[in-house]
Amino acid sequence: MQATLQLMGLLMTDPKTLAKQIGERLAQVRKDQGMTQVELAEAVHLSQQLIAEYEAGKKNIPVWRLVNLAEALGVASEVLLADSDGKTLKRGPAPKLQKQIERISTLPKEQQKSILQVLDMALKSSA
Repeated sequence: MQATLQLMGLLMTDPKTLAKQIGERLAQVRKDQGMTQVELAEAVHLSQQLIAEYEAGKKNIPVWRLVNLAEALGVASEVLLADSDGKTLKRGPAPKLQKQIERISTLPKEQQKSILQVLDMALKSSA
């Protein structure tokens, strides 16, 4: 449940900012693992240039490739989506919806479940 709420927060981040943050995290984890860009690229069958573009935030990393990169680095994919303190990456002051999600995450699990069910119904009816 908490992971779902964190993912929702991630999805509200500006795409360019998010790509840069994830790229920086990818570079940090790669270096922490003692790997070069070339070694990581070879492990996931990509070019070193593409790894460099991911790390610079110039290109968005597809979700399926993020999983491959995490596996090659020997970490969970969530590690690439968190800052050095383990907090989900996000930009500056949270918008109203983000603040509401954070408040929901502090509620008891049953109340969280009820709220998510209501949201799911509302989203289905608006589609």
